[in-house]
Amino acid sequence: MKRFAIYYAPPKDAPLTREAARWLGRDPFTGAVLEPSINGFGRSTWEGIVADPSMYGFHATLKPPFRLAVGAREGDLRERLRTFAASRRPFDARLALGSLAHFVALVLSEPSPEFGSLAADCVREFDAFRAPASADELARRRRGRHNPAHLAYIDRWGYPYVMEEWRFHMTLTSNLPPETFPAVRDHLATLFEPLCHPPLVVDSVCLFQQPEPGAPFLAVERYPFR
Repeated sequence: MKRFAIYYAPPKDAPLTREAARWLGRDPFTGAVLEPSINGFGRSTWEGIVADPSMYGFHATLKPPFRLAVGAREGDLRERLRTFAASRRPFDARLALGSLAHFVALVLSEPSPEFGSLAADCVREFDAFRAPASADELARRRRGRHNPAHLAYIDRWGYPYVMEEWRFHMTLTSNLPPETFPAVRDHLATLFEPLCHPPLVVDSVCLFQQPEPGAPFLAVERYPFR
């Protein structure tokens, strides 16, 4: 069954998008598999490093992946996204290379209330399109070290890291073992730190789609702000 997600993603021809596609070995806008810039990592090592972010595509999550609710239609979702985006104003944000838990990602170098509001509004505005998570999905998401807010959000929104628990990040690696982390981070610094100097212009949101379980997510439409 298809899943959808609402993401922020830079334009398909932006330098940041092109570099991320080369690193991850996949372009989510075209579906093309690319020769990766593994630069000294063995092929199997690189495949493990990028397995998770390559599957989901280079992005920052606004509304986490969901199946359509009974009675909800993809066309209605797209039209609602178009209207939603047209009500927003562009804003700038600044990026830095950082990490969350055990993976490397692009993060915000300074707080962005605008990004936080955008993510929270996406979670709320499009929840009517989300099918409730199954019992197995809820049990899986409750595993691990969650605070009370996370657990409440899993029950309410199907996902723990929303609202004030949301953190902007554009994931570049899977979880890394401690012995691998420094070398991978240093390599990614050479690729991405030069691209973090210009402000990130946030002027659209994207609808991504996973055609079937296990398939990579693809960008299907961009919705510009007014």
